[in-house]
Amino acid sequence: MEKAFEKAAWIWRQEAAGKDEFCDFVTTFTVDGNSRGPYTLSIASDSNYTLYLGGQMAAFGQYADYPTYKVYDRVDVTPFVKAGENRLAVVVWYYGIDSQTYQKGEAGVIFEIQDGDGAVLTCSSPETLSRLSRDYLSGRGDLISGQLGPTYHYDMGGYDGFLQGGGEGFVPSRVVGSISTDFHLRPNQKLILRDRMPARFCQTGQFRYVTESDNPGVLMQYAAISYRYPHELRGDRCLDFSQPARLKIVDGDPGAEGICFIVDLGEETAGFLDFDMEVPEDCRMEVGFGEHLKDGRCRTSIRGFWCDFRLKAGRNTYLHTFRRFGCRYLQFFIHAREATVYYAGLRPTTYPLHRKDFRCGNLLRETIYKVCQNTLLQCLHEHYEDCPWREQALYTMDSRNQMLCGYYAFGEYQAARASLELISHGVRRDGLLMLCYPAGLDFPIPSFSCMYFVQMDEYIRHSGDTTLAAEHLDMLEALMKVFLAKRLPEGVIDNFYAEFEGRHDYWNFYEWTPTMTGAFGETERRLEAPLNAFLSLALGALANICQALGHTEKAAAYRKDAADLNRAIARVFYNPETGLFESFDSIHRGEYTTLTQALCMLCGAADEVDRSRSVILPVLETNGRADVGLTVYPNTLSMNAFRFDALLKLDREKYAPMILDELDRDYLYMLRQGATTFWETIQGADDFADAGSLCHGWSALPVYYYETLLGHGQEKC
Repeated sequence: MEKAFEKAAWIWRQEAAGKDEFCDFVTTFTVDGNSRGPYTLSIASDSNYTLYLGGQMAAFGQYADYPTYKVYDRVDVTPFVKAGENRLAVVVWYYGIDSQTYQKGEAGVIFEIQDGDGAVLTCSSPETLSRLSRDYLSGRGDLISGQLGPTYHYDMGGYDGFLQGGGEGFVPSRVVGSISTDFHLRPNQKLILRDRMPARFCQTGQFRYVTESDNPGVLMQYAAISYRYPHELRGDRCLDFSQPARLKIVDGDPGAEGICFIVDLGEETAGFLDFDMEVPEDCRMEVGFGEHLKDGRCRTSIRGFWCDFRLKAGRNTYLHTFRRFGCRYLQFFIHAREATVYYAGLRPTTYPLHRKDFRCGNLLRETIYKVCQNTLLQCLHEHYEDCPWREQALYTMDSRNQMLCGYYAFGEYQAARASLELISHGVRRDGLLMLCYPAGLDFPIPSFSCMYFVQMDEYIRHSGDTTLAAEHLDMLEALMKVFLAKRLPEGVIDNFYAEFEGRHDYWNFYEWTPTMTGAFGETERRLEAPLNAFLSLALGALANICQALGHTEKAAAYRKDAADLNRAIARVFYNPETGLFESFDSIHRGEYTTLTQALCMLCGAADEVDRSRSVILPVLETNGRADVGLTVYPNTLSMNAFRFDALLKLDREKYAPMILDELDRDYLYMLRQGATTFWETIQGADDFADAGSLCHGWSALPVYYYETLLGHGQEKC
């Protein structure tokens, strides 16, 4: 905790905050001859903010934090401060709805500007004027997804120029004294708002809604659309917005409700919606976003992939700096018979990283590496994200792959440290880690808690920094005690299934393959091999952490626990008749998974069996496709890391070429399908009931294996 604000207080508008609420705050300050720069802004909010000085955007983007762990930004705003009177305006979006990327707190904002001598020029206080925003529509609570949270609604006619000095209905604010003042400076870098993304029209036409629904996503998904290129769009300069594009309803379609068009950004991008268009009259507009056009449009109804607007007659210029969209395509449904479009697309928002220039003399591998880098970049903002489109959530399992690959792709450790710190504050009252960080909706995956030890161990090995682990060693050991307390006479632990705080919320998930997905709210007790193998890996990682911190006796004790557990895993789960490890003691007998075999090999449990009689190796070598006379389910892309590492542990020289060839084959397949980022699974968009992500950070594994297997005596590129 540090002293972040000299005079500022948490404030909100006079009325009680509601869910999904936008509020405006305004104050002024004077810079005279006694004040000198640089001028520094400190600011924090619940839930998100954009701040303007003199009508110009000077800062945006609240760091993801917790109600009891508040993170503030410190921003140099010298370029925006002028001599004389300065007007500061802040727009704050209070979500007020628990999700897997936000834990509900109290609505509030706190800010302060200091000059170069430390004098406070202005700060949030009861004298700060505030109001409910008149351009953003509050209170709707329409969710993009339960993971990501709400979308937004905007009225272009409601904006009254308050950023530049206008605005009505402002009254003094109230102090919110119950919000935590346990302030922490943002532990990583602020995002950069890039220039407009190049975009091109790929479809234009007219539409008619044919479904009765108040959900814009449903309306767009099932609209009757007649795609055609009007005469005005036949020139290339119109197609890429180098000159205005004039759209109008073509005669002969009296049932058309308005104009629609789709723009292609050229590649998967994460950023803010940005448009500039002119309409002859007030009208509605719905905007959808997506990663592909397999259905001739974006899939806006499988989740709430949309936002909506009320356009005003004349020119409408808009940039939204709160909710990032992860997509390649944007679609616009304008309820007007004509429109002039000057630009429609995204402003990318990126974490500042330097991409390594990977050269190996093999064009395919160099291309795969670059696309992996783009995948990682699109999945890193305030923290690591599983995907930019559907969730934007921080998981331990996903971010483990992202961190590991990022150490090589970018040579940067600050983002990893920040996310590991954020995860450390997500300890539940039962001692496990939450599913995501921060999260108000929580279905903890116990095996993911085990991966936190692996992440911390790998962070130490790659960065050389032991300070984070030293700060959180007590937390790490307490987390391990939660698992070890479940040891049974058989030597293994049982699954997490008991009721916690009046509900069953444990999710014993391991992999997106049959038998491995588990169930929300598990109520049945059983023994599960993957959980025990993950625990063995966690024990080994904690031993390494203790060794790095100089706690040799603790390290030896944890290594003994891992060895004992490995012997127990072999006794309980290995089936000598089939030569494979069963995944469970009571269900899915005879149905085997590659992941279970890989984990048992990697953690050392397979060292305790007679491998001459097993078929583990053929299963691992072929990802479950070997003809062993048994049902064996293969790994998905992300879980291949455990399979590859198990094989490399056994015989690095033998299996390195095989792993490289498999990566080349699978990732070439995605490239041939037009991938600009790599997918959640090899099934692509059609997986997960048509909601498969085409940009998933955990699939960037080629970076790690190309870096560690090429040029080290294993294979020439």
